[in-house]
Amino acid sequence: MFFLLIRITTIPGPMPQKVRKILQHMRLTEINNAVIVKPSENMIEKIKIIEPYITWGYPSLRSIHNLVFKYGYGEVEGVKSALSSNVIIENLFCKQGLLCLEDVVKQMFEAGTHFEMLTKFMYPFKLIPPKGGFRRVAQHFDKNGAWGNRAEKINSLIRKML
Repeated sequence: MFFLLIRITTIPGPMPQKVRKILQHMRLTEINNAVIVKPSENMIEKIKIIEPYITWGYPSLRSIHNLVFKYGYGEVEGVKSALSSNVIIENLFCKQGLLCLEDVVKQMFEAGTHFEMLTKFMYPFKLIPPKGGFRRVAQHFDKNGAWGNRAEKINSLIRKML
């Protein structure tokens, strides 16, 4: 199991330092950036602190596939490169048994043994703003707002942002 976090807003004026540090640590420095993280007690505590700035949920395999194939970038020899070819994956991760982009998607979806290595290798997904925009960014998703836990409904938001 894993979470997909999407940065949806910022606040005018100075942001609390603790919030800014957590967002930087999770690589959510820009609006519409998305990252995949493994849940842990520490991660849940961090999500509670930054929740008014993000929306999150449990994406489907299809959503992860679309994100990796359309917005997947990784660091290859110090350079940001699009993950457009299986050759890149094969050259970097053949010792781990990852030969193609489908293997990367599977490892990320199953939060497999190479999940941490892949999330460090990949850049955050830079998504486009959703068609129709976010509604009520200042309110929780449970109250017809934008931020907070969307559970499986994160998939419909991802489709709007592809």
